[in-house]
Amino acid sequence: MSRASGFQAEYGVIGAGALSKSLIGQLPRKTRQIGPVAAVSLRVASRIANSLRAGYAVRTPDELNGAPVILFHAPDGQVRGTAALLLQAKIAWLDKPLIFCDCETPVALIDRFRTLGAVTAVARQFGIPDTIMVEGSGSALACAHRIASELRLRAIEIQPGTSDNFAAGLTLSAAALTPLVNRVADLMRTCGLRDKEAVKMATALFERSIQDFGHSGRQSWCWHVRGPDPEQVEAEISAVNEPFRKLFRQLILSGFDDFEKHPEVAAQLRNPQQPEVSNERL
Repeated sequence: MSRASGFQAEYGVIGAGALSKSLIGQLPRKTRQIGPVAAVSLRVASRIANSLRAGYAVRTPDELNGAPVILFHAPDGQVRGTAALLLQAKIAWLDKPLIFCDCETPVALIDRFRTLGAVTAVARQFGIPDTIMVEGSGSALACAHRIASELRLRAIEIQPGTSDNFAAGLTLSAAALTPLVNRVADLMRTCGLRDKEAVKMATALFERSIQDFGHSGRQSWCWHVRGPDPEQVEAEISAVNEPFRKLFRQLILSGFDDFEKHPEVAAQLRNPQQPEVSNERL
């Protein structure tokens, strides 16, 4: 009896990249849970099954049709291509759970599977230890929670259709923040600090801001009560390198907009050639 016919697996898998490092590869009972494994080719599917040490390679994604639940994983650059293979497969999608594991899958792409009748969910690790984000509906969401439970992870459930919002928050807190930390370190270097000391200083300043926000929220903004001197802010803007100057001004102005504070100061910073603020009001 072949392995394919010897047991009824709980999951079928389709993917690309390092699935062994994803939630799929961490499943504690994967050798009994995972059945057919599909990819762009049988060779790639075999490589994935070997890396998982679970499941068996199949020639086409069509063979995932018999799996009760389909798990999906691919690196960012291969998500759309791998999803296209699955969309073209001969699968009876009505009420079939499809879970996107540890990959950034646009909501619009997930909606295409929902249009076909699939029940979808997203489950992904995002850098906070022992925690994953889950989003979805019905049996797919229940399965995502079950995976979290098996892995002994705390599941943070977000509203359906908001995974792009969550991803944007991750990008802003990581890819968009790191260059700012680097800019602060550069400014410290221009003041004469050695490289390691400049990096340590920049890191400490950001950590303090983050800790203060965790304690006091928006009230931790340094200008929450008393607005800054616009002339001093202009001097600071002028001190940074020209390519960064415009963005620096926008970042400063975003605080006034987000927290709805000191509109007179914000107006003067937006129009530095047209002073609108009296020092007495500051």
